[in-house]
Amino acid sequence: MTLVNEGCCPLDAKRKIGDRRFRGIFLDNPLRRLLFPPKKFLEGHVSKGMIVADLGCGPGYLCLPMAAAVDGGGRVYAVDFDEKQIVAVRKKAARNGLSNIEAHSGSASNLGFIPTASIDLVIAKGLLCCMLDHEGALREIHRIIKPGGTVYISVARFTGRNDQRRVGKEEWERILAQFRVQERGDGLTSRWAWVRKENAV
Repeated sequence: MTLVNEGCCPLDAKRKIGDRRFRGIFLDNPLRRLLFPPKKFLEGHVSKGMIVADLGCGPGYLCLPMAAAVDGGGRVYAVDFDEKQIVAVRKKAARNGLSNIEAHSGSASNLGFIPTASIDLVIAKGLLCCMLDHEGALREIHRIIKPGGTVYISVARFTGRNDQRRVGKEEWERILAQFRVQERGDGLTSRWAWVRKENAV
C-alpha cells in the first residue's frame, strides 16, 4: 500500500472557504453501516480484477470493501484531501491484509497519479458538494474513467445558498448531461446517480 501526500486545498483567498472536512467518526460508524450497508451499495457494480477510484474516500467506508471485492488483480485508488483520513485508510487496510489500495492525500481535481482511461468505476459520493473546484474534479473524472466505465455521483440537497461548494439543481442537471444516466434519484438528503461515460466513437 502506498501513502502519498500531495498537499492541497488552500483556503479561498477572498472567502476563507476551503474544502469541507468531516471527522472520521461521522463517515464510518455502526449507524451508517446499518442505514447504508457498503456491500449492498456496491453489489453488482464491483467485481474481481476491476480498477476503481474512491474520490473523497474518508476513512475507508467504501474503499476497503471495494478492495476486497476487486482482489485478484484489481486495485483501488483511495483519494481524500484530508491526510488524517488517508492515514486511517492505511491502518485499516493493513489490519485487514489489503495490499491493493493506493492511498493519496490530495484533491480530486488533481489526479495526475492515475493514468488516463484506466478506471472501470469511480465513486464520488458526496464529493463535489464538499469542494470548491467542481469543474476540475469532473474534468479529472472524465480523464481517468474508461470509455463505457461507470461513475457514481451524489451531492447533498440541503446546503446554504451562499456556500461556494454547493451543487444546486441546475448544476446537477448539467453534470448528469455529461454522461449517460443509468439510474438516478432524489433522496431525503441527497441527489444521486449511476452514470456511464459514453464509448469512444
